[in-house]
Amino acid sequence: MEKTSGSTKVSVAGVLRKILQTRELSLVVLLAIIVIALMSSTSTFATSGNIRVLLQGMSVDMMIAIPMAISLIAGNIDFSVGSNLCLSSAIVGLALNGGVPAVLAVLIGLASGAFFGFLNGVIINKLGVTPLVATLGTWMAYRGIALVIIGGQTLGNFGESFTIIGRATWLGVPSTIVYMFAVILIGIFIVKYLSFFHNAYLIGSNKLSARLAGINIEKFIYVSYMITGMIAAFAGIVLAARLGSSSQNAGTQLEFRNVVGLLVGGISMDGGEGKLIGAVLGVTLMQIINNAIVLLYLNPSYTQVITGGILILAVAVDQLSKKRKEIGRAHV
Repeated sequence: MEKTSGSTKVSVAGVLRKILQTRELSLVVLLAIIVIALMSSTSTFATSGNIRVLLQGMSVDMMIAIPMAISLIAGNIDFSVGSNLCLSSAIVGLALNGGVPAVLAVLIGLASGAFFGFLNGVIINKLGVTPLVATLGTWMAYRGIALVIIGGQTLGNFGESFTIIGRATWLGVPSTIVYMFAVILIGIFIVKYLSFFHNAYLIGSNKLSARLAGINIEKFIYVSYMITGMIAAFAGIVLAARLGSSSQNAGTQLEFRNVVGLLVGGISMDGGEGKLIGAVLGVTLMQIINNAIVLLYLNPSYTQVITGGILILAVAVDQLSKKRKEIGRAHV
């Protein structure tokens, strides 16, 4: 009996250790605890209406988080995504109000987002500016341009040929949610099966080794930032179509929410580590926390307090994990 009890304790401890060491499993457990707590404390969390609102609200952040995660794995952060979303959707709104057909306006918006991402790549590759500083600069610049062209107004009066993009349903599922899952699945597929995107891990781990292996790092930066910019523009278009308007406040603080979600999900700020499924779980956690603050009638200002605290904790855990791995290598 004592041996059985002892072996049970060992096995339980082993399972708990494995859960704590695996970021994705830890997040699943944490999400389960939070969901159970919310279901117990409020009767509205598990309703179909709230789940629908949660997923729709999450869709914009999640779509952008996937290409952001791929760039971050390669050691390239992008803080300009929220401003890119705002500026691209403003350009689409102006085009629509100017009589441009919806299809052409959408294409202009997507091209704009890709171009803004390309500019990030130029600043990083040609001017030698670090991704953090480069995209912080364009974050301010793109947002400023959006404020100038919108002029403090909200663009609206979009026709149904445009708004259907964000308001349609497929088999009863809102199109925004369908787009979100499509981007997630495509992202997971290309990172796993396309060597160009899988190279993000080698680039993020050791750029010198990546160059010696024949990987064109500059090309990767251009492509990854252009894709991120285009997806940011697409998310902005979908948001404008769903709301029926383009606002100068669109995408505000989106980049910070996503960076926190990616770090929580195990994507390292230094690059070379993380999985897209972890990124999905991290962004989901942030959205559920925001949803909980609303359902529990808490002061909305707590969102920033909690986000800041989670950011510090996530970075601290990331650094401690790196130190532990370095110590482990030193003992080998």
